[in-house]
Amino acid sequence: MTIEKAVKITNEHIQAWKEKYKDVFKLTAADGKVGYCRKPNRDEVSYAMTLISGDPLAYHETILKATWLGGDEAIVEDKSYLYGLGAQLDKLLDAKKVEVEKL
Repeated sequence: MTIEKAVKITNEHIQAWKEKYKDVFKLTAADGKVGYCRKPNRDEVSYAMTLISGDPLAYHETILKATWLGGDEAIVEDKSYLYGLGAQLDKLLDAKKVEVEKL
């Protein structure tokens, strides 16, 4: 269930998203705008990573748009929110820390 228009997101929306996607994240901007997205899948991350060398912001924009569930559309449409979200979007990946040791 993706919310296309400006709709007040309810707990029912969030619970439905959690049932469907498991991991749901709330994005809160300093000005109070709120949006919701899910964890990206492997194909979405793989595609977004192909964009990094040509346009590093395209990676974050692609991840945000692919995983967007609903909320204030300004977060997706206004690039100034994207600039602030850049490093935060990596939290969606839930990468596990792995140590590498040469033997």
